[in-house]
Amino acid sequence: MELVSIIIPIYNIEDYLDRSIGAAAGQTYENLEILLIDDGSTDASPDICDYWAAKDSRIKVVHQKNSGVSVSRNTGLRMASGDYILQLDSDDYMAPFTVEHLVNTAHEQDADLVICSFVRGAEDHYCFTQAQNPQVKMVDSTYALTQIYNGANDALRYTVPWCKLYRKEVLDGVSYPAGKIFEDIYITHTIIDRCKKIALLEEVLFYYYRRENSIMNAVFSFQKLDYLQALVNRVQFFAERGMKDLHEKAYDELLHSLVWEYSRTRDLLNSKPGMDYVMNLFHENYRKGYSSKRYPKENKRFLSVFNRNPELIVLYWKITSKLNGIFKKR
Repeated sequence: MELVSIIIPIYNIEDYLDRSIGAAAGQTYENLEILLIDDGSTDASPDICDYWAAKDSRIKVVHQKNSGVSVSRNTGLRMASGDYILQLDSDDYMAPFTVEHLVNTAHEQDADLVICSFVRGAEDHYCFTQAQNPQVKMVDSTYALTQIYNGANDALRYTVPWCKLYRKEVLDGVSYPAGKIFEDIYITHTIIDRCKKIALLEEVLFYYYRRENSIMNAVFSFQKLDYLQALVNRVQFFAERGMKDLHEKAYDELLHSLVWEYSRTRDLLNSKPGMDYVMNLFHENYRKGYSSKRYPKENKRFLSVFNRNPELIVLYWKITSKLNGIFKKR
């Protein structure tokens, strides 16, 4: 029976940590090492980690100086000695048969990566249903990368580090970027590109718990713009590998995101440095005469005007919104 390493990055999550660690320790597949990476927590999380390690020899704890989730993931990857690696966020949980089903699928399909389904919500005790003969679809890396651009739910499923079982070799040398909130957007495309055989297991095995005070639900801030550079990196990544279709999708997504974030930075933050940062990225990456294929309204003229003066586009939005309001009243 092959060893599976489960990596759980932890920071000030005392209210949910027992549930997450318990879900890992209670797996029907027992040949595990569970790596708890405490990133300098100041609540009861360190004590909870130590408590679990004292009662289960498969659990190892690292207490490190607070350095961010990327450093925690990297610490876990360096420590992992399993044949397979699974990542679990400390406020999420998974079905008791998750590892067993993922490993069985990896064996049956000789897969480098197995991706399962998840459900999201705020339930503390979701009842997982063990699927009978769940559908398994085999895809290559190009298909999986394309799904990142096929709707919000698919993008999340393929981008996040959890809901996946990785063959250890796939993650050799992988390093998440320190200090980034959206660390997965920076690295996932590189990981997927390494996989020759990917199995999509259509079975809900993870519960994505939506906390009100989580990073994803936090109020918009300048720091949340850090994903824009990740989108720039993706464009360059696909261009260097001659992946024309993916390069085009990634480029459309980059320009659209820059237009959107200029609006949010302007109206929600009223931040001149933030607006300048967004526009500098736009100027650096915009190709004269380009017309978006994914977002029809962002045609050649729209993008050209935005590149010259984004405030003209803001004015256009305001006029359009006012006219739409007038016509609706009639």
